[in-house]
Amino acid sequence: MCDENTSTFGECLPIKMNKKISIYAEFTEFTRKQIQYFLDTFKKYDEDSDNFINFEELKRMMERLGEAQTHIALKELIKKVDEDGDGKISQREFLLIFRLAATGELSCSEIFKTLAESVDVAKEGVLGAANFFQAKIEEQTKLSKFEEEMKLEKEEKLRIEEEKKARREKFLASKSIFH
Repeated sequence: MCDENTSTFGECLPIKMNKKISIYAEFTEFTRKQIQYFLDTFKKYDEDSDNFINFEELKRMMERLGEAQTHIALKELIKKVDEDGDGKISQREFLLIFRLAATGELSCSEIFKTLAESVDVAKEGVLGAANFFQAKIEEQTKLSKFEEEMKLEKEEKLRIEEEKKARREKFLASKSIFH
């Protein structure tokens, strides 16, 4: 089923010991549609098209998704899924991120833990650390509000388009009476 001659993007990915298995067979917790979405996302952010997402590409991806992370958090994320130790994320390793997130092994609390470790309370003081986390929480809240506004705006545009279409159909129906 999967060999060097039939390998197409997203169909089969190498796993340990040079064996290949269909990603759909390996990642059974996801639907085919979800897997295809993940692979499309991978391809979109693989800016140099080398079939890997390196640190910089991962950083830009997270920023574009509104989930900017610290240098440490990104390094930890790569370390968690980088099975071959090359410092980059392959397609299969990218899917592992979603598996870990789905099983709760990768969560926001882990990101906050990494952030907590990056703040030197002795240097910043308790108030400085509290301000740091408050700023992070406010930043996330703003992003959520922005996303909600975007969603509402999109829904409003769809509603307007539907109304416009309905008026057009009504006009055409009225027009046909006179012919």
